[in-house]
Amino acid sequence: MSFAFLFPCQFPALYQQGRRNIYFSWMRIFGWVTNALFASLVIFILNIHIFHPAAFNREGEVVDVAHLGAIMYTCVIWTVNCQIALIVSHFTWIQHLFIWGSISLWYIFLVIYGFLPITLSKRGFHLFSEALAPASIYWLTTVIVVIVCLLPYFIHISIQRLFYPMDDHVIQEMKRCKKDVTDSFMWARKQKKSQKRTHIGFSARVDAKVRHWMQHLHQNNMPTI
Repeated sequence: MSFAFLFPCQFPALYQQGRRNIYFSWMRIFGWVTNALFASLVIFILNIHIFHPAAFNREGEVVDVAHLGAIMYTCVIWTVNCQIALIVSHFTWIQHLFIWGSISLWYIFLVIYGFLPITLSKRGFHLFSEALAPASIYWLTTVIVVIVCLLPYFIHISIQRLFYPMDDHVIQEMKRCKKDVTDSFMWARKQKKSQKRTHIGFSARVDAKVRHWMQHLHQNNMPTI
């Protein structure tokens, strides 16, 4: 959708996606709900299966509720932010700041919370610095779980871009391949095609209103028999 803001005049047909309710249809909502349920089940089941009942560090420590909660929430943070990164089609420094900054803030929170007095942190006392961070299985599990969670959506967008691309996908690929520079004819043809398919907007409403007035004026000026 960011291409609708980058090329609003060149490709007005991009606004048709909102008019056709592509991004907020019941099918799209159902798909996102299904994707969320799949990710939540993967995060829960895989972490339980990997960490129970074997020890996860050299000291022979087994996971408890605090360990498992921190591990699962780490996977949630990574999955959500990586999902956003897959959706975004045009990155700016703001997107990078909020996506990767959110992930970094989670680890900063774990460290700070773990160094609080035990009366405040309780089971979180030195949880990350002494238990999770030194354990390689913690980092490996994060990578595996996040990849499995994102795999269905990655396959979906890959198939969509290859076989059923939308207008913004086509324009994005043309811009990425620099077709606006190397093939100006193709770029101009896409602009013309985009403009032909656009039948909404301020100018279209004005034209329709003018036609309505002209027809009404013509009918009033017709001689009566």
